[in-house]
Amino acid sequence: MYREITGQEVTGVSNEVPEQADSYISGLQKAFQGELSAVEKYRKIWFGLPYGVYKDTLYGIILDEQKHAAKYNNLLIQNSAAKR
Repeated sequence: MYREITGQEVTGVSNEVPEQADSYISGLQKAFQGELSAVEKYRKIWFGLPYGVYKDTLYGIILDEQKHAAKYNNLLIQNSAAKR
């Protein structure tokens, strides 16, 4: 998709080092926030795409990220209820 829209190849490898979470809950919170950030990033891209297959594809990706965020949120809620 990127190549077809920009004419450029995607190159490079991420040098990001995975972070260790301080606890299970903090890891869930970080993952939850990461999913929400991804939704915002993809929405900005989605608004710039022309109507058609690319826009539809990215919309599906956005829905997946929202589903992931909902699952993390559910785990956070379950774990906060278990502490009470």
